[in-house]
Amino acid sequence: MNPVQIFRDYRYLLPAALLLVILPLNHSMALRLLSLFLAGGIAIWHVLKNPTPRMPLKLPLAIWSGIAALSLTWSLNPMFSFSELKTEIGYGMIAFFSFYALTQGEREWTLWLKCIAAGVVTTVVLVLRENNTNLADLQNYDLDWLHGSGSYSTYLATILPVLIYLWLKTPITKYPRNLLWLAVPLFLFAGYITMNRAFWLTCNLVFVVWAGLWWVRHGRRRHTGTMFAVLLGCVLVLTLLFVAVAKQKPADSIAQQPGAGTTSNHIVYTFERSERYDIWYFWIDRIAENPLLGIGFGRDLPHYVYADMRPSEWHALMFAHAHNVLLDYALQLGIVGLASFMFLLGAIVHRFWQLYSSALEEASLIGICGITTVIAMLSKNMTDDLFWRGNSLLFWMLMGILLGYGMRLDGRQK
Repeated sequence: MNPVQIFRDYRYLLPAALLLVILPLNHSMALRLLSLFLAGGIAIWHVLKNPTPRMPLKLPLAIWSGIAALSLTWSLNPMFSFSELKTEIGYGMIAFFSFYALTQGEREWTLWLKCIAAGVVTTVVLVLRENNTNLADLQNYDLDWLHGSGSYSTYLATILPVLIYLWLKTPITKYPRNLLWLAVPLFLFAGYITMNRAFWLTCNLVFVVWAGLWWVRHGRRRHTGTMFAVLLGCVLVLTLLFVAVAKQKPADSIAQQPGAGTTSNHIVYTFERSERYDIWYFWIDRIAENPLLGIGFGRDLPHYVYADMRPSEWHALMFAHAHNVLLDYALQLGIVGLASFMFLLGAIVHRFWQLYSSALEEASLIGICGITTVIAMLSKNMTDDLFWRGNSLLFWMLMGILLGYGMRLDGRQK
């Protein structure tokens, strides 16, 4: 197929495809927003011209976004909260609707998968280019072009479920399709240079849950022994990479001292004496001051509201937010807002569980991808909160893609 024909066939999908590729890149805000709005406009036009399954999750989305919008009436900084509503919920819903409407079937699904893989390759190439003078110093790579190590590792963890699907569907012996397997070492390399410990724990959890769900529905009558051997090998590799990263990081970023000389003791000390506990205790006390409704929507709002209470020994990043997505929701919107967020996530998982239970294998695999994407987002943001900006947008894009493709596969019109 020549380039002109490709353009004709995919021209309406190009803005959305471009957004998937450039999303992890820093300094691309103008192009990102242009792509998002173009994709949204095309999606509206498409819905008006073609029959489209009804939008899912309307009630939980309305409750979640409605409570966030109502927080403008009690926010300690209404203008800040309004700006965050526009960015975090407004843009996210445009992304969700656009990708849900545009993902009509296998053609679009395949394109999105290729764009996600292309995004990983693009980020790795850019990292190598930016660090060409110190390629061997993996622990100190400059990741500014990828929004920093925390954001980039969250991006990688969030796309892992669909990458697992891609690898599962790619024959390792058939050229040139087997070139997609080169994404495995690229993914591991990209994860390692972030020096993020939670990333490897999240990858382990996602991989085990993905494999377990697949085996229950599709793998029992196949090579069970081989499957468990592969799973064990992958878990071992991911665990070794976690240990390799953890032993190079101080167990306590305030004290800057390891727990003991041995690797095992250092890992134990990391879990026992992490500065995260001090951070969580501090912000739990702030939640107790406004437990029902919080102080207003916006992840960074508590950082400004309580600036004069920052402990003197804390560096700036420690005080940036609560380093836990659930605590941050409780800070912003209180117990009511946290309950609405959990209700939304539960509704998403329920919808994907319906797909997972489908008699159609492809729809069931999409259900697995959706469930494990939610798990990846939550797990990675238990010790940080980067469900924000690009990673929040990515999550909603993936939800739109997976529900759009899965519900059309399964024939659900609910």
